[in-house]
Amino acid sequence: MRVDEYLKTLPPNIMRGDDVILPDETVRQILDFAELRPGERFCHLGCGRGEALKVAADLGARVCGLEIDPNRAAAARRTLGPSAEITTGDVLSCNLPPSDVVLFWFADPAITHPMTGRLSVLDPATRIITIWGPLPGCLPDSVRFPFVLSRPPLRDAPDMRSQIQAIFGMECISYATAWEYAERYTRAIQPENSQNDRFLTILQTLTIWCAARSLGVSCEKEIPRSVHTYVGIMRNFFGIDFGHLLR
Repeated sequence: MRVDEYLKTLPPNIMRGDDVILPDETVRQILDFAELRPGERFCHLGCGRGEALKVAADLGARVCGLEIDPNRAAAARRTLGPSAEITTGDVLSCNLPPSDVVLFWFADPAITHPMTGRLSVLDPATRIITIWGPLPGCLPDSVRFPFVLSRPPLRDAPDMRSQIQAIFGMECISYATAWEYAERYTRAIQPENSQNDRFLTILQTLTIWCAARSLGVSCEKEIPRSVHTYVGIMRNFFGIDFGHLLR
């Protein structure tokens, strides 16, 4: 099946980011990138059971979370105790608490697109952290890939090409760059020594490079041999076809 069709077969909770727990070290890297200081307020939108909030609290932050699932919200309250502010509700409709740093990691366009407007009107001092890319149609203020920092009011991106160039910090994307950034993303979201590392890295590398090629920002004029090799591996061993992206 085509890669876009494959992505549609993944469980909806995975695509929304539900039940995906960032490793503690990744959370610490995010908070370091955001320059979160002790006493500042850290809010995790879609906080799950509060794992990221626990890391921030241990670093001296005041924490708050928003979680749509009441069972996960209750677990976060048990984890963090009465000092944490955990709200049960939908990020699309609940009031967003004033915060110094906001972590927003969702992949569902039904959530990310309307949230762009909601996050854009937060206090200009707020640091909004997303993972992999900025909010739809926006340019980031700072990038330490795969972590992206934006400040309200969010800046409009003229087009997808300018967004990709802002994320990668270069005029063109080579295959080697695509692999390096895919590895960074895989290491950030996967537990250490995960058996899925190689598969996810190949999948993300091909996604990055093919997107760059389609937008005219790949460095190579010809399709690299490595791309052909991994396209063949994905097709022959996993039944995932990237061929239509190379035509």
